[in-house]
Amino acid sequence: MIDTQSAIDNAVERVIQDFRKYPGCYFTEEDVRWRLMKEIEDALATLNINKHVKLKDGVTSLVHGEYPTPFRCAMGDRSFKLLPPESKGDRGHFDIVVLNPVAASEYEFKVIRLQDYQLFRRNLQAPSLPFLDCVIEIKLFRNLASNRAKSTIQQADNAVQAVDKIAAALEGQPEYYPKPFAKKGVVLLFDNSDLACAGDVELARNLFLEVFNKTTWTSVPTTLSCIWVTRQKRLDYPGQKRLV
Repeated sequence: MIDTQSAIDNAVERVIQDFRKYPGCYFTEEDVRWRLMKEIEDALATLNINKHVKLKDGVTSLVHGEYPTPFRCAMGDRSFKLLPPESKGDRGHFDIVVLNPVAASEYEFKVIRLQDYQLFRRNLQAPSLPFLDCVIEIKLFRNLASNRAKSTIQQADNAVQAVDKIAAALEGQPEYYPKPFAKKGVVLLFDNSDLACAGDVELARNLFLEVFNKTTWTSVPTTLSCIWVTRQKRLDYPGQKRLV
């Protein structure tokens, strides 16, 4: 069985180290996403894991960006709520996913890309779960200290929303899938606000963490981890273990 988790963990650590050393290299979340996808593919190669996987009708890559969620949800006002499958709600997306090679081999291209929601739902089989090896959400906070507490709180709410969205894929959802859709989830919160903000960055970061720390980590799946990263330090969740 192919184990991609070591490659994912190594890639995440490399991007974190690079961000802490060169935070000015990251203008947008897309910069982080692009770099992490490249690092994952490089780490797969280092471990002699093929970055491609055979489908029933062709080949695809293990790593994908902007992958649709397997559920409908409401995410207005920076909240997250799972909606019934046949509701009018939209679907979101995950910033990065790594497919489960075994599950992927059981499907055709038009199904596995998950862009045809009803087609995917008709074809998803319980034995194929978990469908993903890993799902990753990325947030980059470039202007946390805007001199407006409301803005800082809103950005913290966005981070909580990312955790909730990932959590929905890591637990069985009876209306959608009987077992977890993904094996592991990672939420990465990068902050380089101190490079450009005129406000009190440390005060804003403390407020951000005060709001974010209200997340009830005991109710979050144990397969979900979250890392807050700045130039000066990082904070790992759950457990809130500070690594300087």
